[in-house]
Amino acid sequence: MTDDTSPREGDPTTRDDASVPDDPSPTITGADVGPELPEHLRISPDDPHARSRSRSRLTLLLLFGFLPLIVVFIIILHSLWSGPPAMDDPVRGGSSSRLAMVTRYCVYTATDDDDYYDCLDETDGRVPERDPGNAGRYARGELTRCLEDAGYRCTIR
Repeated sequence: MTDDTSPREGDPTTRDDASVPDDPSPTITGADVGPELPEHLRISPDDPHARSRSRSRLTLLLLFGFLPLIVVFIIILHSLWSGPPAMDDPVRGGSSSRLAMVTRYCVYTATDDDDYYDCLDETDGRVPERDPGNAGRYARGELTRCLEDAGYRCTIR
């Protein structure tokens, strides 16, 4: 008795290339297989709105991508053109050195907190420059340690 379900030699279904499909169209395999995209995600060449969407995306990219770079470039150019602040100009930074001198002067001369704050409020920036005493020398940086005549806020002894 013979098995009718087994293929016989010479039968067209027993070819060695049985894995090759008869259909010549390309097959989709493994990772390429997936659900079909919904209609609103498909871009067709004759879709008039596809071009306007890409233009708006390009506009957003230019606006948020290149605008900050342009602003930074302008700021850097301005800082290079204007240069560093002049130390004798009170508007552009000269007052900071005088403020530091007045603060050191008041630290040296103050006997209590009220005296210290009054000194900060009332002392002109030229006073430490003109004072020949120890407080003026300390404020100008000529004296690096506090001496016996210094107030309680002057702690570097």
